[in-house]
Amino acid sequence: MIGDEYFQLRTRLSTELHALAEVIRDVGGDTESIAIAENLIASLKEPFVFVVVGEVNVGKSTFLNALFGQDFSRTGVMPTTDKILFFKHGPVQQVVPVTPTLDEVHLPSELLRDFHIVDTPGTNSIENEHQEITERFVPIADLVIFVFSAMNPWGASAWQFLDKVHKHWMRNVVFVLQQCDLRSPEEIQVITDYMGQLSRQRYAQDFPLFPVSAKLAYQARNAPVGGAELLEESGFQRLEDHISLLVGKNAARLNKLSSTVRLARQLLTNLREHVAQATQHAQHSAALVQEFLTEREMQVDRTMKKILPALDATERDYHEACVRVAGLADDVLATRQAFSKDPALVEEETKPESLDHRLFQDLQQRSGDRWRQVGIILEEDCLQYDRFLHSQGRGTLFPADVELPTEADPELRRLFAVHIDSTIRRFVLGLKLDEAIEPGLEKARKRARWVPWLLLPVLAAVGAAWFFDGPMGAAVSAGGGMLLLGFALLIAQSALNRTRGELVDRLESSTMKLRDMLLTQVQSDVESLFSRFLPMLEPAQLEANERERQLLGQTERLQALTDSFHAFQRELTH
Repeated sequence: MIGDEYFQLRTRLSTELHALAEVIRDVGGDTESIAIAENLIASLKEPFVFVVVGEVNVGKSTFLNALFGQDFSRTGVMPTTDKILFFKHGPVQQVVPVTPTLDEVHLPSELLRDFHIVDTPGTNSIENEHQEITERFVPIADLVIFVFSAMNPWGASAWQFLDKVHKHWMRNVVFVLQQCDLRSPEEIQVITDYMGQLSRQRYAQDFPLFPVSAKLAYQARNAPVGGAELLEESGFQRLEDHISLLVGKNAARLNKLSSTVRLARQLLTNLREHVAQATQHAQHSAALVQEFLTEREMQVDRTMKKILPALDATERDYHEACVRVAGLADDVLATRQAFSKDPALVEEETKPESLDHRLFQDLQQRSGDRWRQVGIILEEDCLQYDRFLHSQGRGTLFPADVELPTEADPELRRLFAVHIDSTIRRFVLGLKLDEAIEPGLEKARKRARWVPWLLLPVLAAVGAAWFFDGPMGAAVSAGGGMLLLGFALLIAQSALNRTRGELVDRLESSTMKLRDMLLTQVQSDVESLFSRFLPMLEPAQLEANERERQLLGQTERLQALTDSFHAFQRELTH
């Protein structure tokens, strides 16, 4: 393939430019940078332009067939009219008239993806078109191929046409001596020597001259076997090698590639600065959100420290309430209660006050105001942290012009009070004080029932002693009966005392339980209070971390592209 080395370089550069355009889009680059990258990619696709000039019947059609590897004369593409043909790549074969003297020919040929071929009519047949060719096509041509016939290389019109080519474009001219298979090597040598001498006389320079047989070259391209030998014999390989050298060393094209690389490197420099700033911003955002999360945890700790004194005070209140409840229990567990009626038979209004209810009320009265003050502290701390977030999070979590909150949620204080009240209620009900004294009272009542039954035998014994022993015997019998009754009362009292002792022990041992329950509830409420900010902070942290990770990945991609374009610059320079 003609110009393989150049086109491989161009393909690699195009691949890197596509990667650059993709990175620009991925990092949110500006539309101007995207447009520049796409224009650079499009500019690389600009084909080389070859202009083929020669007299009629010098073998230009055969030469083009060999160059394309396709016989255009059989397809009807090569018209007999005297028109300029501009060959381009197209998905389907078609001829598109452009002007009365110019047709565009679209062909699905791979060669035409990289080369546009301008085939001119015979120089000896269209003198009027010479000016259009020299003014329109020769200046844009990367190569002007003058085709001479080995049977008649002296045609004046071709040399006259060359006279019209400006000296600036002479460096792009190549001579092809066609139909060399019709002459002997000696004759070809004489002809080429003379053509070189004539070039030096008329233009003071030598043009590259290649004797070829396009017929053999075309056969070589389509031969199933022996194609290499035919191609070597045709002399076409030397021409293609020279064209490849011109393509690879084309100063304008190489300068264009260098300019493309420079622009790409400038885009990369700007893009790296943009990504560096974006990375710095993402890192700042991630650090800021982490600071918010850390501050949230610290605020929870600070708030808890403010509440701990309330726990200590409530513990003292509980001790005092226990003393009062113990006094109330003394009355409930007095000896006379052993001789009272069964509570189930006592009317509701005459029943003694519930110890559970009394303890709950006493705790509420002593600590209610204190816990309401704690609710205010929670409200103030929540508002303070909320204001801190809005103040420090402007431009990240919140709009830059966001106003600071001035009030906390009024429900916070009420819900906290309800939770504390519910916790104390659960604690008191869990003590089951009323249920705890009931077994002792029942046992005392059962023992107290013995007294009436013992009284009758004692009276009978006293009467019998009086009858038999007189007053002295009755006195002794009465003393023994009193001892027996006292012992019965002592047993009933011991049951009441034991119950009172168990009640006091239960009250004293439950102090830590109350503190633990209140501490657990307070911790839950405080954590829940400040956790309401997590649905905003945690996604923001994940987003910032992900953005930072993506940008660091883009930085690595940009560095790889920078190294690649730097290598291209060195390759093009050397």
